[in-house]
Amino acid sequence: MIPKHNISSLEGKELEKAIKNDFGFEITNTEKITKGYSNQVYKGNLENKNVFIRMNKDPRVFEAEVLGYKRFEEQGIPVPKIIAYKENPSSIGLPAMIMSSAEGNIIPELKLSPEEKDIVFENVGKLLKKINETKLKGYGPLKVENGELVGKFSTYKEQDESRGEYNKKVFDFAVEKNYIIGEDIEKVKKVYEEISLLNIGNQTSLLHHDMHRGHFFVKGTEISGIIDLGALMAGDPRYDIAISLAHQHPREQEAFKKGYGELANDPMVNKYLITVLVRKIFFRNKDHVKGNVEALLPTLKDALEKLS
Repeated sequence: MIPKHNISSLEGKELEKAIKNDFGFEITNTEKITKGYSNQVYKGNLENKNVFIRMNKDPRVFEAEVLGYKRFEEQGIPVPKIIAYKENPSSIGLPAMIMSSAEGNIIPELKLSPEEKDIVFENVGKLLKKINETKLKGYGPLKVENGELVGKFSTYKEQDESRGEYNKKVFDFAVEKNYIIGEDIEKVKKVYEEISLLNIGNQTSLLHHDMHRGHFFVKGTEISGIIDLGALMAGDPRYDIAISLAHQHPREQEAFKKGYGELANDPMVNKYLITVLVRKIFFRNKDHVKGNVEALLPTLKDALEKLS
């Protein structure tokens, strides 16, 4: 029986044998570092170097991610190397990818001065802008069509309608639990309505869709690696900016905005930020997550106060 939240029960020597059978690599010292309903990650050693073995239930996710890493590399955006990928490895039994590790460290592992962190977050802003400069067709989660990344939905309206029920669920939860109170309830309702009526045109941007401090690596003050492209999507770059801001403290936000440029100060970014925070509050309240909801509340309060 597969343990709860795992998509595979492979461990240790059994996993290493399966990798050898499917890919021909002698990977040792494997250890599970992420388990989940759709994605699972292990780390191990290949020829004295750290590598990661990733599995996903859905081969379409990895197909888009593999092409995403290729596009990032073509743009000069630092990413780990994909060593091997198979959609149907017979021994592992799930779509699987072997990747090199990113160079550098994530911010929580580093002792940076406030001034050094300013430079890092300014560089994150510059890099996210570079990612967003790639233009795509379609909206929402990505798929590969004729060798190109395209959004799953053909219109913005389709994408918006696809998440309408979930948006209502997270909003109702925030109201019920008093995370949103008083006149702010109507303000947030209006924000959702405005976003649903947006016209972002026929050409969308490539969005990382999850750019937080655990998904970029740093050497000195330079960004040395971007990871976890499994959430890539086509959409409004202002939404991608908001997702990053949701994970940042006020000083980090200012440095990030400086790096990204003028679009980061667009009023719609703040409106997107509110919906991102409401969603994260809901997610962090889940029993299997139990995240730090309190850390989100000052950012939500500040975003609500900025509404005109």
